[in-house]
Amino acid sequence: MSFAEINDIECYYEIHGEGRPLLLIGGLSSDSQTWSLVLNELKKCSKLIIFDNRGSGRTKDPGSPFDISVMTKDAVMLLEHLEVKNADILGHSMGGYIAQEIAITCPTLVNKLVLASTASGTSERNKILFRDLAKLYKSDVPYETFLKEFIVWLFTPEYFEDKDKVDEFIKYLVSYPYRQSSEDFERQAEAYIGYSSLDKLNKIQAETLVMTGEKDILILPEETDLLASGMPHARTKHVANSAHSIQTESPGVFADEVRSFICGKTTE
Repeated sequence: MSFAEINDIECYYEIHGEGRPLLLIGGLSSDSQTWSLVLNELKKCSKLIIFDNRGSGRTKDPGSPFDISVMTKDAVMLLEHLEVKNADILGHSMGGYIAQEIAITCPTLVNKLVLASTASGTSERNKILFRDLAKLYKSDVPYETFLKEFIVWLFTPEYFEDKDKVDEFIKYLVSYPYRQSSEDFERQAEAYIGYSSLDKLNKIQAETLVMTGEKDILILPEETDLLASGMPHARTKHVANSAHSIQTESPGVFADEVRSFICGKTTE
């Protein structure tokens, strides 16, 4: 548990396990703890580097707008700080935008690439959605109300059938000591909204696994398939019975797919 002074921020990061480095990049409003259910399996074959993007968790931002290129520079400079010259990269959702941009702008830094629940840009519907969510968060509604509006986009209908589990998850988020501020949510949302890689995907030369939940209603499987079709060395995996947050809803399957792709191993 450490901080790196990089790119005008103090970036919080953790390292778990040994082996080839695997950088895990979380999505909008997520921080390093989004990987908690898959850490133990993934660290069996990789040295995991997890961190909080600027404006989330324990990494603060200076209070001015930023975009995906700035967040990409954060991730690259963290690897430089750790003296990592080549790594496997895994990005989820907005983290997938950052991972793509690393592969496009710093190709020698990337060994294998995993893009989970992500696309080549943000749909017009999602631009409206995230701007509305940002307005809701900045309003006077209880934080719990904002969370309930947000998480319906992350999980399958079956997930919500277990009311006790949902209530426990909301309770955890409400009590989380490193809650993202409404201002930081808005800045991250605008970075998310502004990104597109569609005309640059052919520059990604890394062997790539593109994963999507079959029931993802936030970033649709066809958007993820379009992303994969633009890269010369990509293959896809549709995860059954899962929506946007695959690593939370289907952690065993998620870890199996990533380990098999990166290390040629599955969970034991």
